[in-house]
Amino acid sequence: MDSSTKPTNDWQLAKNLVSSVAATFNINQNCVRVTVISYSATRTDVSIALNRYGDINSLQQGIGSLTLYGGASNLLSALQILRSQAFASNIVRSGARLVAWILTDELTCSSQITSEATTLKNNMGVSIIGLAVTQYSTVDTNCLRNVVTPNQYIEVSNYNQVSGSVSQVSQYACAATGPGPANLQHWGECCIKCLNADTDRFLEIHFFSFFSVFLSVLSYIVLFIVLICCALCLMPS
Repeated sequence: MDSSTKPTNDWQLAKNLVSSVAATFNINQNCVRVTVISYSATRTDVSIALNRYGDINSLQQGIGSLTLYGGASNLLSALQILRSQAFASNIVRSGARLVAWILTDELTCSSQITSEATTLKNNMGVSIIGLAVTQYSTVDTNCLRNVVTPNQYIEVSNYNQVSGSVSQVSQYACAATGPGPANLQHWGECCIKCLNADTDRFLEIHFFSFFSVFLSVLSYIVLFIVLICCALCLMPS
């Protein structure tokens, strides 16, 4: 999250957006895990680590408590910390899909930023989504388009419009492909919710519906065999 100087209301709208996007996933230590990096020229750190929260309620409380650092923006430091700390090899799970989402209203491009983003995408298989808020005219949108994964860019004119991007961010995250591990076990198990809110319930109902039909048919077969045996026993020898 871009934690550079902005009005308090805009910061709250940014946190609301992150919280709403998180709620579209099955947040669980065995499924989707979320990390938040707050960044500015004043300070950049992993505000929420991947293994910190194991349910959506506590995660949303954590997001709500994030404080604004102020100062200029510093995306480079955020990308470096993402690579070296948040997505470190001893933190991420083998086979998990790695997705990074940049929410920013300020970006000055540099070769270091694009190089760091290329390393994340090509060497670590990270899919990068970008959402630019252009109301302050301080975002180099062409740069951000180059930083993110192709066709994973969103742009809104002000923070009052960001809430309308929840489903789009979630769909980009769920559909994220590109270079990366072939084993997507964790992602496949847990990204269902954001594609279709009823999918988990749908799978459960249909599994048990099939199972009940199977039991019914099996009981009729057993009953039929028992009747045949009884009939054979009663037949005169």
